[in-house]
Amino acid sequence: MEYTHIKLSREGAVGCIVLDWAPTLNGMDHALVSQLHDALIACQNDPEVKAIVLSGAGRAFCGGGDIRYFIEAVKEPDFTIRPLVEAVGDVVLAMKKCPKPIICAVFGAAAGGGANLALAADVVIAADNAKFLQAFVNIGLAPDTGGGWWLPRLVGSARAFEMFASGRVVKADEALALGMVTEVVPAGELMPRAMAVAQKYAAGPSVSYAAIKRMMFESLFAGYEQYKKVEADLLHQCCRTEDFVEGITAFIEKRTPEFKGK
Repeated sequence: MEYTHIKLSREGAVGCIVLDWAPTLNGMDHALVSQLHDALIACQNDPEVKAIVLSGAGRAFCGGGDIRYFIEAVKEPDFTIRPLVEAVGDVVLAMKKCPKPIICAVFGAAAGGGANLALAADVVIAADNAKFLQAFVNIGLAPDTGGGWWLPRLVGSARAFEMFASGRVVKADEALALGMVTEVVPAGELMPRAMAVAQKYAAGPSVSYAAIKRMMFESLFAGYEQYKKVEADLLHQCCRTEDFVEGITAFIEKRTPEFKGK
């Protein structure tokens, strides 16, 4: 597959995947999601790769869904968000089923699906300027990219609901205190630290790491495969509402949306 929205390389035994689509702050459209999934499988199947680092180019890790795509696509009478939601769900499933440790390096914003993509990694290292936003409610949507599954398991249901329902910013220090990220480092040290952690795992007992990931999947995440079908159904319902159209229109026009609950 030709990569236009991401970059894939290998540094020693570490596979490096970089989200790299500046027009949308590495926003997750069909192209980026498809290429990311392909790169994850390529790293999994490469016997020379023992650990994976996922990061974002530019001034943000990932701006979430490409709202400019939605504002045009929603005008189509048969528009549905379901294919994209199912595709990002498959990416997260690939991350959790991958037997190799995945380290996510978060710089700047990780918004919406970008936040939940980061949280699906095995280790999350955040720069001190990182911020996580469950911003779906701001455009009349519900969480995608497995957020409704991962976040309550990380921070508890009450805190997760508050983040989902408010769409507020969670800064790096709060994310660390809540257990959303593994550690916080100065922005200039983010990638060297992420690579150092990945290299440590790459030099370790790969069979043990694969067993740990499999055990955790079976104990915590096996039900995710059924959950992501429900997620796609509910996001499909949300994207058919007037509130969704108003939410994305207000976002583009840089104004506060006026939701009507329908």
